[in-house]
Amino acid sequence: MPDGCATIVRLLAATSPNWPEVALVAARDPVLCLALLTAGPLAPGELDGEGLNAVLRRRLERLGPDLLRAWMLGVGRMPSAPGGDGGMALLRGECALHLALETRYPRPDEAYLGALWRHLAEQVRTGHPNGAAEDGTLQKADRRQEFTRIVHACGLSEAVCDALELGITLAEQLQDAHPLVRLLHAAQLLADDDWQARTAEVAALTGLTAASIASLRTDVAYIVSGHAAYPLPAHASGGEGALIAAADNPFREAAIAGLLNAAFADLEAGQIADRLAIGSPFFGLAIEPILLAADESGLLRSLLPGPPGSTAALFDELDLRLDDERSCIALSARSGQPSSHAYTGATPRRSTADWHVARWLGQRGFDCLPLPAAGYTATAVLPESAERAAAALRSLSAALLGAAARAIRSSQRRLTDVATREAALQQQFREHVRKIAHEATNPLTVIKNRLDLLGQQHADDSPLQDEMLLLNAELERIDNLLRRAADLPVGAAEIPICRVTDLLLEMRAVYGDPLFAQHGIGFELRAARDVPPAAMPASALKQVLLNLFRNASEALQPGKRLVVSVMGEVILNGRAHVEIRVADNGPGLPPDRLADLFSPRPSTKGGGHQGLGLSVVRDILAQWKASIVCRSQPGSGTSFQILVPLDQSG
Repeated sequence: MPDGCATIVRLLAATSPNWPEVALVAARDPVLCLALLTAGPLAPGELDGEGLNAVLRRRLERLGPDLLRAWMLGVGRMPSAPGGDGGMALLRGECALHLALETRYPRPDEAYLGALWRHLAEQVRTGHPNGAAEDGTLQKADRRQEFTRIVHACGLSEAVCDALELGITLAEQLQDAHPLVRLLHAAQLLADDDWQARTAEVAALTGLTAASIASLRTDVAYIVSGHAAYPLPAHASGGEGALIAAADNPFREAAIAGLLNAAFADLEAGQIADRLAIGSPFFGLAIEPILLAADESGLLRSLLPGPPGSTAALFDELDLRLDDERSCIALSARSGQPSSHAYTGATPRRSTADWHVARWLGQRGFDCLPLPAAGYTATAVLPESAERAAAALRSLSAALLGAAARAIRSSQRRLTDVATREAALQQQFREHVRKIAHEATNPLTVIKNRLDLLGQQHADDSPLQDEMLLLNAELERIDNLLRRAADLPVGAAEIPICRVTDLLLEMRAVYGDPLFAQHGIGFELRAARDVPPAAMPASALKQVLLNLFRNASEALQPGKRLVVSVMGEVILNGRAHVEIRVADNGPGLPPDRLADLFSPRPSTKGGGHQGLGLSVVRDILAQWKASIVCRSQPGSGTSFQILVPLDQSG
């Protein structure tokens, strides 16, 4: 196991893991720290802005405890995982960090990581656990490039790559090297047992005094000894053969499978894709694979569709059939057996579809890995490099992808079930509302017929005829609302423009008498006729104002007054609005109601009131980017200020 993994397993046993504590342990472990940053590369400036612990914590939380434990039980115990050099890596890293702080190097966490990974760099660079070269110059150059690629994948700077690639350097070569190279070399000297004899060299590299260096080294030793609260476990003994045998332990394999399934359980497709994206590099998949399954028509489709132009989206455009006899992808999905395709250049071999996929992946070829753990016919398309991975790692990759595929199918079924239930409920609701609307339209029809008859009986009364027209128009609007109530919301066909002054004049003619005059309440309208049109449908604004008018008429006593004013243009957030004020001199609102005015709540008015009026007002205004503010004083009245954007269509 990499250093620190056993400690993290204990920390993850808590119901709610202490992620800052887990991140602290991960920051001390070279292998786990490198794996986290490779899986979730640093954004520009992220490390400097937040610090290493916060950066690692975010990636650990994204990975989740189950996936992290599965990795530590699987990959963390494989012989292919490079071992660290125990406490020496931490000592070297802390020395580099404190030297960077003392010399004011601008990226101290970068210095810490460079020193922490120095031993790993030597392993990759030389190809030998002890750092002793055993291959030719060309191979060593290839290894240096490989480790540079790994560090680049973390999002770290070129200076870190240079410092790790140089390794042990002559003193004269250090004089004109990048400051980070000198810092890491000085940290190596301070971490050695004979550091006191190397103080002069460290001083020459850093510009610090011998006394400062001695004090720094003492502080670092104390800090490192303090980490004994999280003891670094010894590596497994028994040699490589014992570790390979452990990989075949059926109990451990069952535990890993359970953890992988739990890692994706109950997540939606987007969350599964995000966790798979950071988890794939942990299980040996440098490039996120394409997960495929056959749909009802026999076409192979991506389980996680990507954005337009992505490899997953392009694959779906191929319309590759499960029964295609030429494609190795279809063969793998159909037979449940692994298959592979080698890219042959500009000329496709047997299957042009396979040739396309190899080009899109940017590899020399690809492998198809069946996913029996998915519980249905599914396969993954992996870059060819995965073929060279150890068999145990490849098995873990298949288990990871199978768990993700199983979770995706489960998520799809949940969404389908929810959609089916919602459709049934919507149908029941529409039928219920249609019955109510049918019953309500009958008396409306009688009222309209009666009004028409009255109009015919008093054809010479012009004022009465005008009122009849307004009443008929209002009844027609109510009839339309009832008929549309059973329909699902659709785009409004009404022109989203209204003239506020004209609308208020119409509403005063219709509602002024029944709501206010008949109850001894004064109703005053103050509105200019040249106000620009508002960017809101007349029916929507009418519904808002009617709710406010009804509330006022029910709250005001005889002798009180409601004043509606159109105040003209107001600039809000850079856009012109028309301001409408609805103010009364009534009793005001109770403080508890004013604190939560626009939320649905039971009404205290009794009767058929449901307490929804102001909630509806807020929702309608928000739909048209309008706003409302209420001011109220006990005993002094209530005022509503409505700001509606002005029409800018021309």
